[in-house]
Order: sequence, then structure tokens, then C-alpha cells
Amino acid sequence: MKTYILNLPSALERRKFQAQQTERLGLDAEFIDAQTPADISDTFFQAHAFSWERPIKITEVACFMSHHHVWQLVATSHEPALVLEDDAILAHNTPELLKFLRQLDDVDHVSLETRQRQKLLGRHFKGAASLNAHLHPLLQDRTGAAAYVLWPSGARILLAKFAQQGMGLADAFISSTYQLKSWQTVPAFAIQADVAAAYGILCPIAPHSLIAREKVPSPLTRNGWHDLQLKRRRLRAQLRLAIRYLTCFWRARRQFVGIDPAQF
Repeated sequence: MKTYILNLPSALERRKFQAQQTERLGLDAEFIDAQTPADISDTFFQAHAFSWERPIKITEVACFMSHHHVWQLVATSHEPALVLEDDAILAHNTPELLKFLRQLDDVDHVSLETRQRQKLLGRHFKGAASLNAHLHPLLQDRTGAAAYVLWPSGARILLAKFAQQGMGLADAFISSTYQLKSWQTVPAFAIQADVAAAYGILCPIAPHSLIAREKVPSPLTRNGWHDLQLKRRRLRAQLRLAIRYLTCFWRARRQFVGIDPAQF
């Protein structure tokens, strides 16, 4: 299985860490230069900055388009791929997990990570006895796009959504795409550097978010009517979340997904 790593060209420490991590795990890794604000034209930015529930910063547009590029690669392939942001820390048994996932059918997307927020998981599961892990249907999530396996079918669903609706925050865009047949590993096989300490894991790189560190203002809305449109879109999104929960709660439960510390 191919592994695509999104890495800013300037983030040399993270590139070195990921090169060492993927070599140690024996992953077939390819670095993808993540887009920066300098890569985003003003015309493109203005066309997409207001397509989400709130104005999207140019750093967030660049992050989304970096993921979008990988989706295009996966969509034209014949097998799933592991997609990593460059601050993702992987469990030692990730290679065995990827071998297990390659055998699955009727799956579009599997989240490997956890971020101290509850997820709505289906009660039934696929067991992976050799890994001491399970896959649960991921019915609702809120954050996290740092480590996931994406099938060509899932990539095509995400690309079609973008073509029809425009972009959003990368993690929220994925998690709100309910057409995806999404699953979650339990325990999680990945965490981001900024939450490593919270899980008792020694962080091998600077833990701060490069996007959050850049103090970029949100684009200004045009007028009061524009503000109202965004608020209505946000309200519809919240209602959609509520409806999703109400239609799934009888076959699911909210839970924190932990990790196996021994694998990190």
C-alpha cells in the first residue's frame, strides 16, 4: 500500500522524522509538497473562501488543496493508500494493520487517529485478532485528517463533493461526507504531535501546528447579508449533525478512542 505524506517544503524537521518513521516501519512512502498560501492565487482564494460554514483562511485553503491533490492520485489508482500529515506519529504495528485493511471490501475510508474527542461508533465491528484491534463504523467524527486510509471509491466521493459544493476544513469536510463508508480503528494507530503528551507519548518533533502558528486573518465577509448566509449554512450543518446522531444513536455509542501505549 502506498503512503502519501503531506509535508511543507520548509518543514525539514518533520520531513526527516517521517522519513525515519516510514523507513523503520517499511512503508512505501512518497512525500507530497503541501501547498502554501503562496501557491493559492487570489482569484482561487476568493472563489472558495466562503464555500464553508465560516470564512476559510488561506492557510486552510492550502491545507485542503494538499489533501485534494492526494485524493486525485488515489482516485486514479487501483488500491487504497495511507495519507499522512507530517506530524502524524504511527503505532509500531501499523504495517500489519495496512495488510489487514488491503483485504477489505466495501470500505471507502478508515481513520487511524484519535484526538481526545468522542466519536460516534457503530456497535458492530470487524475483528483483527492478530492486531488485538477492531474496526467500528465511524458514523460521526469532528476532527482529524492526519492519518487515514482512503480507497479509490472514497477519493472519488470526496472529489465529487468538492466539485458540487466547494471546499471546507479538510477534516470536517471528510467527516461530514456521510456517503463514505467510514470506519475507525480501535485502538487508534496514530496521533498527532500536538496531542502526544496528553496520551503519555514522547513527542519526537516540535508539537505545535504549523497552520495554527501562522497568524493569518480570516477573510472579511462582503456585507450583512453575506454574514447571514454563512450563519444559515452553519445552522443547517448543526441540524445535519443532530439528524445524523438521531438516525444512528440506536446502533451506535459515543466514545473516546484510546491507544495502545505499548505500540508507541
